[in-house]
Amino acid sequence: MTLTRQLVLLILALMTTVFLGSFSISLTNTRAYLQTQLESHGQDAATSLGLSITSHMAGNDVASVTSMVDAIFDSGFYRSLIVEDANGKALVERKLAQGIEGVPGWFVKAISLDPPVGEAFVMAGWQQAGRVLVVSHPGFAYLQLWNSAVDTFWWFLVSTLALGAAAIGLLRVVLKPLKTVEWQANSICNREFPLVEDLPKTPDLRSIVIAMNRMTQKVKTMLADLEAMANRFREQALQHPVTGLANRRYFIDTLEHRVASEEEFHQGALFLVQLKNFKSYNDRHGYPAGDAYLCQTARVLQAIGEANPKYTLAHLAGADFAVLAEDVSCSEAEDLAKGLTERLGRLTGEDGAAIMDVGHVGVAYFEPGQSPSELLSKADMALRKAQLQGPNAWNLLAPEGAAKIRTGVEWKDFIESALAGRKLVLHTQPVTACGGKGEMHREVFVRLRDDSLGEGDAALLTAGSFMPMVERFGMAVDVDKAVILEAIGLLNATPGGGPLAINLSPMSIGSLTFVRWLEDTLKSNPMSRRIIFELPEYGAITLLEELRDVIQRFAAYGVRFSLDHFGRGFSSFSYLHSLKVDYLKIDGSFVRQLGDKDHEFYIRSLVEIAHSLDIEVIAESIESEEVWNWLQGLNLDGGQGYFLGRPA
Repeated sequence: MTLTRQLVLLILALMTTVFLGSFSISLTNTRAYLQTQLESHGQDAATSLGLSITSHMAGNDVASVTSMVDAIFDSGFYRSLIVEDANGKALVERKLAQGIEGVPGWFVKAISLDPPVGEAFVMAGWQQAGRVLVVSHPGFAYLQLWNSAVDTFWWFLVSTLALGAAAIGLLRVVLKPLKTVEWQANSICNREFPLVEDLPKTPDLRSIVIAMNRMTQKVKTMLADLEAMANRFREQALQHPVTGLANRRYFIDTLEHRVASEEEFHQGALFLVQLKNFKSYNDRHGYPAGDAYLCQTARVLQAIGEANPKYTLAHLAGADFAVLAEDVSCSEAEDLAKGLTERLGRLTGEDGAAIMDVGHVGVAYFEPGQSPSELLSKADMALRKAQLQGPNAWNLLAPEGAAKIRTGVEWKDFIESALAGRKLVLHTQPVTACGGKGEMHREVFVRLRDDSLGEGDAALLTAGSFMPMVERFGMAVDVDKAVILEAIGLLNATPGGGPLAINLSPMSIGSLTFVRWLEDTLKSNPMSRRIIFELPEYGAITLLEELRDVIQRFAAYGVRFSLDHFGRGFSSFSYLHSLKVDYLKIDGSFVRQLGDKDHEFYIRSLVEIAHSLDIEVIAESIESEEVWNWLQGLNLDGGQGYFLGRPA
């Protein structure tokens, strides 16, 4: 029950108590007064009649006595009137029934009015000639008492309604600041930190609002400080201090994670870039000029990376840089190497003059099953070969005997045919809650059946092998629609099952047509409350406004949202305040290094920030019991990986 309703009921209860008390006192006093009036009325009538009939009683004129009695009794104010002789024999007797018009019977029974007998003696000289007995009729007293009670009740009812309405209006005005405080508290829970500018006039409520404003500001500042500290630490631990690119440690962790994850990384290339004679350049021009030279090189790499968020750029050390380009073909890797050397060739020295021999690029194309160290060795070999080829040269080592299985056109036709033939196959992997609390939900992994590869699981292509081509040909929306419909069918087939997490392409979120289709689909299906949509962090950052709108629009259907591969980039945490996602999945590169202190600090900071925003944190790529036990001690909410369950 709301505070306003409680106060209104309290006011009504007090008014009712006051009314009942005053009504009872008024009724009792009125009854006592009327009782006295009835007694006085009966006695006065008896005395007056006794004096009037004295002469007639002395002359034994009964007719005259009767006439006088009738004249008085016909007025209707008396219940009984009796004239007796000296021996107590009734000479004249008149009685009126008890009936009382206009007064309910229950009221007559509840309020007792018993008029006393008025008595007067009729004298003849010094002797008693008779006696007059008069009882007043209480009907008029009851009617007066009833009318008084009714008038009092209606007055109380009208005044109560009027005062109640006024009290409700006044309470709404007085308690309006509490509504504002409630809105402010809910806003804090929703990761917003508004301040109430319009302070109430009531001193007590004004103090509450001021205290809430101070608390809001404090919470906002604490979160901002925590986010800034986590960002600074990540920059110090994982970014090169001169160029701001990822450092060697971050790059190696990322490379190991990508190579080990066939779901994410099926094809790509590793580029090693080395500036020539950088030490000599430093010695001639000084370290500030050398740092400027390194920053020029970093900008060349960043310009290439801006075209694709799946490129991981790194400054390994000194004059060595690296690029991990995911989802590129062998020919695209060649074009990228050519463009890179051309841009490097345009770099200038401290005096603005062109540098004839800037550096070299070695490229190794990834082969499935290849280890990170093998891929690095191969890229280093390509770099050495490029250095032998001459100034600003590049060299690419492709997989031995590699032949393109499908051209771009063939891939497009194959994917279209697979969609038309409903050859998408869903696998799901459990996401397990920490502390032995069971399964949180399951993530959907899509496979594409390729009958040319055989039968069973051997004929299933993982998403890492075909999704790059899907995105390249702008077919992500069609694939997402097909996966969503298959997932909804799976949910309908298992009404007692848990939620499913479905990956969405950033391309789909950016399509208004797709969003409208998805809303119509969710609106017509009661299983929408068991759906979680996942989006990679890099996609969320590029589509923040669109994603905010989608999350807000689909909240009415019970749909939840998750950010996948969180932490892969170096973006700030600040956008989480307004995005209102339900889950964060930490990128696997942070959890593969068991007990790493820097990664542990980052995860703890992320968990603390996320929990303050009511976001649950899940770790990816948990491949061993030791890693799982370590992560559970960091206050995470759940985990996912082959140790906890494989896609099936």
